[in-house]
Amino acid sequence: MKQPLNHNTASVIRCVPSDAAIAIFLALFLFGVYLLTFSGRITSSDGLSMFAVTESAMKRGDVSTDQMWTFFGTKSAPAPDGEAYSKYGYGAALLAAPLYALALRVPTFGLMALPVLASAIAIAAAGAFVYLAARRLEFSIAVSLAAALLFGLATPAWTYAKEFWSEPFALATLFAAFYFLLRYRATWKTRDVLFAGILLGLAIATRTTNILLAPLYALYAFAEIDLSARGNSPLRIRWRAVGIFLFPILLCALSILFYNYIRFQNPFTTGYRADEDFSNNILLGAYGLLFSPGKGLFVYAPFLAALPFGIWRFSKTHRRELFFVLALAICYLLLFSAWYYWWGGTNWAARFLVPTLPFLVLLCAPFLKLLIEAPPQVSRFALYALRFVFALLVALSFVNALAGVGVHALTYRLALLKNFPNADWDAIFQPALSPLIGHWRIFKPTNLEFAWLRVNANGAQVDWIALALSFGIVLFALYLLARATRGARMSRAALWSGIVLTILLTLAVMSRYPDDPRLGGNEGYKKLLATIQREALAQDVLILNDDAQARYFFNTNRASLKWYGLSRDPARWDAPTQALVTRLGQEYARVWFVYDDAVAAPNPMRDWLAENWAQARRMAFEDGVTLVLYAPR
Repeated sequence: MKQPLNHNTASVIRCVPSDAAIAIFLALFLFGVYLLTFSGRITSSDGLSMFAVTESAMKRGDVSTDQMWTFFGTKSAPAPDGEAYSKYGYGAALLAAPLYALALRVPTFGLMALPVLASAIAIAAAGAFVYLAARRLEFSIAVSLAAALLFGLATPAWTYAKEFWSEPFALATLFAAFYFLLRYRATWKTRDVLFAGILLGLAIATRTTNILLAPLYALYAFAEIDLSARGNSPLRIRWRAVGIFLFPILLCALSILFYNYIRFQNPFTTGYRADEDFSNNILLGAYGLLFSPGKGLFVYAPFLAALPFGIWRFSKTHRRELFFVLALAICYLLLFSAWYYWWGGTNWAARFLVPTLPFLVLLCAPFLKLLIEAPPQVSRFALYALRFVFALLVALSFVNALAGVGVHALTYRLALLKNFPNADWDAIFQPALSPLIGHWRIFKPTNLEFAWLRVNANGAQVDWIALALSFGIVLFALYLLARATRGARMSRAALWSGIVLTILLTLAVMSRYPDDPRLGGNEGYKKLLATIQREALAQDVLILNDDAQARYFFNTNRASLKWYGLSRDPARWDAPTQALVTRLGQEYARVWFVYDDAVAAPNPMRDWLAENWAQARRMAFEDGVTLVLYAPR
């Protein structure tokens, strides 16, 4: 087993001075690509639930998700106070909060669009850490850069860089924590242990099941086995470092318990329902996540076929790191293979295995070294054959990733449902219906998921300014990256100038996306929200009578008052909903009620309010959008 390094060892691994610059410019390049393929909207219910926490926390200091009360109430266990709460960790909501705060203060940014960029930032940063980790493991700049680019552009990570799921944040924090522990074992600097603990704590706050990995991280970094010890225990543990590492993790664990108590009055209740459990057939789940036509990780990223060779080489040179990566990957595979919802819903590839991607790609580095820096004894024919086959696998992986980036998984699912009632299951197990094929069948402008492309009845509209600025970031970062890899010395001023210019260009791009017609809304809703922002008081409450418009409100509503999104379906005017509305009338002196007449159907909620509450004001806008101010008390 590889022995720990110390300060006096001549072979201490140190990154060359240009590595920091290469990592930074690599992250900027990947971010530029992700901005170029950016969508700017959240379509998944999971993402909306986590985003609702961000909005509630930043506007009002609470953690409710009442913005889609009817829908979210069915996804989570009921809360004692009657509010709706997210069952997911607070990590994603926390990491998106700075961007939401900026969007809230600058009207040119969409409140939903800008925070979604947090996923792109997380994946781009993870790409930089893949490069740095490979360098720490003594791979060359070329091999390390190739591994990072494969991770960023030839795996499902690219697709998740444009989605607001927990996976991008879990991926980035888990791998960054590993990198700092890897660096700690080379330098024994305590600050690296602290950084690793903070990052792993954030990973646990993002996805609570990551707490199962804490012992694995600790064993990797702080446990030494001395088989030559006589009369003493062969296991030696660096307890001081363990304490520093576990301290931020303990704080995060306590914060999660407190977060649970705030929501459900029980620190051990997360919000998952009793029927959500680990009852699936593990063999079925493992096959589906690894090899099925519609979800299999090795099908979506076939270049991972290089893993056996990488595992063999790691077993000779970096055995400790190999055991860690394999244990982490197996833990993730077994855990989510047993999960009742192992396929993860409407999404791209094996969603639950996405956090393992940087670790798996790192294990491919020895194969990349063989192709790029082949030893003299390898025959030229065999080398060229290997390069050709691997290039084909990489190209296929890139094309697969591009299919997921270009067309949203929900778009394909809706198209499939027209002819296949059991579309979800068929798309996983029937090769002909796999999204890898189906996305290319519907790959046309009306289905493309890019923020700079808007398609309506009048045709396709391209925001050429946003497109040019996005391309500018890619080319600028690529130029800086090329200079850094050629060994050009980069001053701190040059590094910061590159970062600042990228930020400014990004903000300029994002200012082009303040609204999105795909989120709903119309001129009537736009004027209604302007009225709410101007006249509503913070102690008021708003009821949106059609939660299908909730996405528009998420992106556009800048008022700080609490609001509830309730279903427009007359059948959902049930006892729980009536109890909620009655309670709101008792707790608030003023209630704003929003509805529209776009759907010609009975509206029992509107009729009940008109009959039971005193109307103080009524305003009508375009397209039948109506705002009524009630004074129920």
